Amino acid sequence: MMISKAFKTVFKKEVMENLRDKRTMVSSVILGSFLGPLMALGLIYMSVQMGKDKAEKQLELPVVNMEYAQNLEKHLLSQDVKIVTLEKSPEDAIKDKDYDVVLAISEDFADSMAQAKPAKVMLYFDDSAKGAASVSVRRVKGLINAYSSQIGAMRLQLRGVSPGLMQVVTIEQHDQATAQSKGAQLLMFLPYFLIMGLFMGSMYLAIDTTAGEKERKSLEPLFLNPVSRVQVLAGKLAATVSFGLLTLVLTLIAFKLTMPFYPTKSLGMTLSLSLADMGLMLLILIPLALVAGSIQTIIAAFSKSFKEAQTYVSFVIFIPLVPSMLLMFLPVKEKLWMIATPILSHNILVGKLIRGEAVAWFDVGVCILGTLIVGGLLAWIAVRLYNKENMLFAD
Repeated sequence: MMISKAFKTVFKKEVMENLRDKRTMVSSVILGSFLGPLMALGLIYMSVQMGKDKAEKQLELPVVNMEYAQNLEKHLLSQDVKIVTLEKSPEDAIKDKDYDVVLAISEDFADSMAQAKPAKVMLYFDDSAKGAASVSVRRVKGLINAYSSQIGAMRLQLRGVSPGLMQVVTIEQHDQATAQSKGAQLLMFLPYFLIMGLFMGSMYLAIDTTAGEKERKSLEPLFLNPVSRVQVLAGKLAATVSFGLLTLVLTLIAFKLTMPFYPTKSLGMTLSLSLADMGLMLLILIPLALVAGSIQTIIAAFSKSFKEAQTYVSFVIFIPLVPSMLLMFLPVKEKLWMIATPILSHNILVGKLIRGEAVAWFDVGVCILGTLIVGGLLAWIAVRLYNKENMLFAD
């Protein structure tokens, strides 16, 4: 009974003190919850809008030596291309970001065309400039290829050869991606933002209840009370985990609220997140709160001051980014050990739910069990640290 009362007292004390600290609530819980969803929405909307503007507005194409390719000029003008004169070298125009792409005609273009030889044109662009700039490059390449195919077909017809003979193999594409899985590309960072929100929500309390109290020298009077240190740590850790879970729930709600504003219709995508999917995400992620709270408590226990702990713990937030980036650029076929590995498994399973894929309950169980084992081990290490006098009271 005394143990239960001690736990409740410590838990209530830490929760109430953290709730009264409005600055902390705004910076860690509120900001941690809504920063990711709003940032993702803003970046996606801006990128899509810029690409849409580039694709729909009249293409302005600077051309060098246009006089050597008058038929090509007519073709470009017929496609509503505005041809402009370049006053500097193509390299400088691209380097200075005056244009996304520059077309240069070789001086022997007309002679090559007359002799039915391949005529050369040069495209200057910056391949590292993605997004809206790549739209202009694709449009110009498409126009040149269309002109080339048109002239090639005419040459064959003049020789009495059917242009269809050049089409030896036809590709019939069967895209297995669903509208939901395509739309999931817009939420590829959701697993990271959810996990990051969880870590951010528990960060301040983990630091304040350990390194902060050590710096204020308030731990020693607390341990003079006739209660087990395990119960003290359990109360503090429970409060830390609670705020991590609060931030996680708010982050998930924030994504749900911002999803209707994603430009899915203009992209031909579908994006939905049902309450059942949200509930399963929470079920999968809840045990991770113990891992986050415990590892942050351990790091804070090794720190000598609040500021030092804040520096170290801040790096922990970037740990979830590693598996997120790996799965984004290096898709892998999941194996059992991956499903049992915390953070990596959460990225895999949450990613499946976003894409509308079925998640096996066996995988959910393995993920939860693996996370609880790691979280329990980290919590045990934190308890051991609390029982070391030199760790808690060293200057």
